Amino acid sequence: MTIRTSADKTSIFVGVAFILLASIIGTGGFLWKTFVEYTSNSSNLPDVFSGISAQAPYNSANDPDNRDEVVFSFTVPRGDLVKFLELMQPTLDEIVEKTGKAAKIDISTSEYELINKVEGRLVDFGSIDIMSYLAARKEKKIKAILERFSDPPKRTLFVVKADSPARTMADIKGYRIAYRGNDSLSGYQIPLKELAKLGYDHASFFKQEYYSENYSDSILGLQNDQYDCIILSSNFFLEQAESTRKSMRIIHESHEMPGGVYITSSKDRNPYEQIIVGNFMKKSGQQQNSEMFSGMFKTRRPNEQTYDMLEQEYLNGQ
Repeated sequence: MTIRTSADKTSIFVGVAFILLASIIGTGGFLWKTFVEYTSNSSNLPDVFSGISAQAPYNSANDPDNRDEVVFSFTVPRGDLVKFLELMQPTLDEIVEKTGKAAKIDISTSEYELINKVEGRLVDFGSIDIMSYLAARKEKKIKAILERFSDPPKRTLFVVKADSPARTMADIKGYRIAYRGNDSLSGYQIPLKELAKLGYDHASFFKQEYYSENYSDSILGLQNDQYDCIILSSNFFLEQAESTRKSMRIIHESHEMPGGVYITSSKDRNPYEQIIVGNFMKKSGQQQNSEMFSGMFKTRRPNEQTYDMLEQEYLNGQ
């Protein structure tokens, strides 16, 4: 019988920073600019978090139309958090510049929390994976305003080490595989569909199945021989350094799929929605696939018909 276990965390950041962060998570999440801004006491933290403010940078109880900030919420793998903040903030500053407001980044602890914040207008916009949107779009007062995409289009990849003897899907029978998580479309649902198309039952096909929680830890686990095969999204693969890509080999790729979506509340029209959407799409053409997190800014108009198809195939058991 296959045993699913959580992957060991090998990232130094996860080992140190997560312990620090876990004690100060509030219902409002984390808010960041150039540095982390917590809603609670920030004393005695290491130098990497210098400059932390003692108060949240916005009051979520205020009228959202009269805030001094345009607030964006994200869920971010713990090992990628510092780099994410460093790279995202300058571009978000440019995107909101013509609103006369400041851009603020809110880090939510889950997709569910993020959706609730957007629906309640505690934040203005949020970025979620496509599966979370499909599950929530008919129950929550939210709407997709942008879809993230990749060029070439995003696919799910089965990846092994470059020196692995595996060349086909049949060759990875009995391997230890790492998915991203069981709620991920590209990191779990699609891989299971791909295996089923080939007549393989994943529960008996692999020696062990792991959930790494993020693609960075999947690659690290592959390099350290914790896993024999990992699941990656193609856009994440392309963002890696050439030396990292050459250390791995793709043995199978899925059909094309949409990326995640940016959402906002559908209760009332956000007065900055048009500006934000327009500036995101302007930035889209300026992004290079090799840039880390570039996929967060490669966007286009959402296609609800595609989402209907995905919902039927992956959520309704078809």
